Amino acid sequence: MPKLLALPYMQNFKCIADKCEDTCCQHWQVRVDRVHYKRMSDWAEKNPAQKVLFSKSVLLNNSEISSDKNYAYIKMDEKGFCSYLNTEKQCSLHLQQGIDILSDICAFYPRFISVKNNIKELSGALSCPEVVRLCLSENIENHVQLKVDDSILPERETIPVHRTLLLDGNSSLYEKYFENVQQTFIDIIKLTDSNYFTRLYILASYSDSISTIYFDGCVSLDSDSLENYRAHVFDSSYKQSVSHFMAQYENEQSLAGIVIYSILTLKQHQAPEENLSKMVRNVFNSYAKKLGLDSYKDVENAAEYSEAFRSRYKTFSNTVHFQIEDYLTKYLLNCFYREWFITMPSAFIYIQMLLVRVAIIRFIIYSRVSPEMSTDQIKDISVEVIYQFARAVDHNMAFLQVVYEALTEQQMLHFDYSAPLIKF
Repeated sequence: MPKLLALPYMQNFKCIADKCEDTCCQHWQVRVDRVHYKRMSDWAEKNPAQKVLFSKSVLLNNSEISSDKNYAYIKMDEKGFCSYLNTEKQCSLHLQQGIDILSDICAFYPRFISVKNNIKELSGALSCPEVVRLCLSENIENHVQLKVDDSILPERETIPVHRTLLLDGNSSLYEKYFENVQQTFIDIIKLTDSNYFTRLYILASYSDSISTIYFDGCVSLDSDSLENYRAHVFDSSYKQSVSHFMAQYENEQSLAGIVIYSILTLKQHQAPEENLSKMVRNVFNSYAKKLGLDSYKDVENAAEYSEAFRSRYKTFSNTVHFQIEDYLTKYLLNCFYREWFITMPSAFIYIQMLLVRVAIIRFIIYSRVSPEMSTDQIKDISVEVIYQFARAVDHNMAFLQVVYEALTEQQMLHFDYSAPLIKF
């Protein structure tokens, strides 16, 4: 059995069920694997009261991409909730039959398990508010992977794995050096002697520099050059020069604000009833009122949001800035462990897309908190923003693909746009 490594906050995770401010049993199409579909079917046959519910709610996947893991799915009801969710926000299946009948998705969410060279890695999906709370509460120095036993996982015959990397003679160079670059990302974002903006710029600069030699499909790679790039970003004089540059950098452009507005507006058009869309409408309307308008629909130039945001941002104390930047750092760390950049054409494109996501989260948090709020109030709002964003964007690959294509078309997946995204 492979060893299990887990981020510390995931070692303490337990579903808080009806005590949660939200429920994960809504709006998503929940996959049901073949084994547990059979168990649900057998139980329904023995319980007439469950038979009709099962036949209406658990449907076979008839698409061409069906598999044992994606054998069926649970259809949400007319309000978007799972039909097995009771009025106390608890799973009736789980209550009556225990974890054995639940599909792998339901049993393990929000746990995200990857395997690299026979080592299991456990991280958490930030679409769960309890995972976000634990993640944001952890000291940044403890955001490392620790060896634990499998007892923190639900008991199961087999453990569902989301992603696997097994290096062999057929592995690409992109895969071979993945862990080295991934660790460099983690080490950069944990540079406690550099401020938040400096660390993000170093991330962008490093990933852009290595993209000339290290990318999907590269057929040769000088490992010494890759190591030299790593050594350079941790050089004290380089960090100091970046820190000085970012301190002096004044972003007078409205580009980042326009990008954020465009992406969030697209999201509202696609899913107007999602909680993130409702949250964003309130934010836009609050800025519109400050601009002397009745509604965000009356704003003719998205650049006006950038100006209003910059004015608001300046009203916060360094203490608040540090708290929010600490939360964003932990968001990034979770992404580096859970997401594998080798699904993208290059490490830089992944980082640039990640900078866009972080910029959006930062914009929404600062737009919803106020300078006089307590630390706990700011944390509660940050938790809500991050988990709602993760549900609507991070876990929505179709939407991220649309964003990727739009940024590519506008030629914004370029290092020249990194600093405006970082410090807007």
